[in-house]
Amino acid sequence: MRPLPQVRAALRRGRSRLPSLTAVVAAAALLLTAVFVGLVVALGVPQFTIVLAGVLIFIPVLLFVNTANLMPVMFVAVFFVSGMAQYFFSLRLATWMASGLSALFFVRAVLEVMLSSRRPAAERGEPQHALIVPLCASVYLLFYFFSLALGHSTLAQTVSVLRFCLPMFGVLFAMYWFKWSPRRLHLLWILIVWITLAQLPVTLYQHFFKMNALGWDGVVGSFGGNMSPVLVLFSVAAMLYLLARWSRGLTPWWQVAAVFVVGIAVVLLGEVKAVFIWLPIGVFWVLRRKVLRNFAAFIVFSALMMAFLAGTFAVYHALYWGQHTKTDTMEEKLNSMGGYVVDPNGINYVTGEISRGASLALWYRDPVPSVQERLIGYGPGASLTSQSTGRGVVAARYRRLDIGATGMASLLWDVGILGALLFASIFGSGFLVGWRYVKNSGAEADGAALAMVDTATAMMLLALSTLIYNKTLIDEPTAQLLAYFCLGCIVQCARYLPVPAPAAPVPRAPKRAGAGGRMKIAS
Repeated sequence: MRPLPQVRAALRRGRSRLPSLTAVVAAAALLLTAVFVGLVVALGVPQFTIVLAGVLIFIPVLLFVNTANLMPVMFVAVFFVSGMAQYFFSLRLATWMASGLSALFFVRAVLEVMLSSRRPAAERGEPQHALIVPLCASVYLLFYFFSLALGHSTLAQTVSVLRFCLPMFGVLFAMYWFKWSPRRLHLLWILIVWITLAQLPVTLYQHFFKMNALGWDGVVGSFGGNMSPVLVLFSVAAMLYLLARWSRGLTPWWQVAAVFVVGIAVVLLGEVKAVFIWLPIGVFWVLRRKVLRNFAAFIVFSALMMAFLAGTFAVYHALYWGQHTKTDTMEEKLNSMGGYVVDPNGINYVTGEISRGASLALWYRDPVPSVQERLIGYGPGASLTSQSTGRGVVAARYRRLDIGATGMASLLWDVGILGALLFASIFGSGFLVGWRYVKNSGAEADGAALAMVDTATAMMLLALSTLIYNKTLIDEPTAQLLAYFCLGCIVQCARYLPVPAPAAPVPRAPKRAGAGGRMKIAS
């Protein structure tokens, strides 16, 4: 017997009041999460609590924030928040913030590609040339995993090298695959400028109140411990960008002068000797057309660079080197002011410190490796000297010595000659693509895009130089984010922004000798 209409209506009302399956699953997930959070907090280990809180924050970000909106967040977190937390609060887990955000960005980029939520726009630039850079990066990553499979690293070492070495490639791939508006790219560069301006009060405080306790390397700005080279390189990038815009009439001179005053002040406080090479090379590249086409401009440029070098040397000598070289011999003075960098025998067996020249000489003189290990290395993590993950298979053989003191030495030990060449080819190809893009531009090309590409191309040269100066490009998120963002700007403009070709010269009409004269024939 069928129920009465009143009964059926009551049953329908009862069903409508029941929660849906999605709501039940969500409530159960929240309940389990609350229980799990309570258990973790009850352990009394702050590190676990911080990591868990980060995971709970990152999951909704991964689902609802795309790569274009996530990039400025990563800029602020990596370039400013993470290093400040390490320096002022001794929060070592802040390094996980930078690497975790970069991994989040990588995963989000992969999701967007797979789901096609942001399809690539029509390619109007030079896509065949822009493809070279991600192609080099992809080949290097394939070789990297091949070497990792043949290596001898432990699970902890494998996780460590993957966490620090790979996630930032997501920045390059996202900026190649998706079209970003020129305005958004400009805002990211302006954010770099503002972060550079914010370094001045931080470095002043570190110089006058922290340097006595921490030494010369205590002036690091907001980039974390021992990151003074990244601080200076970042400031150079900001100065070069505004200089490139000024050279194309996009930025007034007073803004460039203000940023240069702040940037040079940060450089002087940071005490990084590589700036003697970095800034002149960068400025010359950005202004090369003006400098090389006019002899007077070349003289002015040379005079300004000589004044900068002499002034920087005088300030460094007065602030840092003078007290240490008053009673030294000439050889000791040169060594303390940077001669130790290229010393192939500069090894301190007590502290384990190795000079940059000695890090390469040690690999070259090592009699143990076979031809295979010379070519493909011992596997990623072989040169690790971390206390938390243990020493790698090669580092353990050299005991206390920091055999991976430079990026090139670390690459040679880990992925061999082939891997080192493939890694360098990523930035070398970026330089060639950027140089070609600017070279082929005509008078109608977008000046803002050319300024970005010119700056990024100069930064490719400086990034390559860091491979023999330190290893920040291998395992430091701040240096990696800056380098891969510059690479991304190059491939973004080369792939999506057209470059009008220079106009062809108009042939001149033949001249006539006069009213009754004959036409002149060009020989």
